[in-house]
Amino acid sequence: MSRKWERMVIKNQQQLKKTRKTGTSGVLSGKPGDQAITYKGRSWLFPLFLICFSIFYFIVFWDAYPERDGVFWFTGIGYFLLGLLVYWLRRPMLTIRRQSLTSRRFAGDKTVEAKEIEQIVISPAFLTIQLKGKRMAWQYSKFQHRFPLHEVREHLIEFAKRNQVPLKELN
Repeated sequence: MSRKWERMVIKNQQQLKKTRKTGTSGVLSGKPGDQAITYKGRSWLFPLFLICFSIFYFIVFWDAYPERDGVFWFTGIGYFLLGLLVYWLRRPMLTIRRQSLTSRRFAGDKTVEAKEIEQIVISPAFLTIQLKGKRMAWQYSKFQHRFPLHEVREHLIEFAKRNQVPLKELN
């Protein structure tokens, strides 16, 4: 091991010992008092499309493949299982932290700070978080996403007051 590497290891060990003695949080843990509240819904529209496509595939191509080889069964069952997998695993999610919101998007989890939020619109049927700039708004629907809007409402109002985010309530 080179001397520079040894010095870096010793320095990091000393910092780690110091944080353990003082009881402060480490690098990987969150800030003290940063309690996150996570709400999960259930998206059903895209999984329903995949399952209906699987049934459509079986009906339309049943006569086209008289021997019904492995590709026929793999494709039809694959779409059906993909629909079930998306239904059970890809749940819409909104996490409310002290100064940020996190949402599950199709490409992964996205986090925005309070200063990046232009406006929050709450109605009995939907929730919209409009972001500054040309970024897409986050929308959660009671019908499409099966999202518990009545539970989210109080925490979002508190979040908006704490961070001076404009809030618009529709009735």
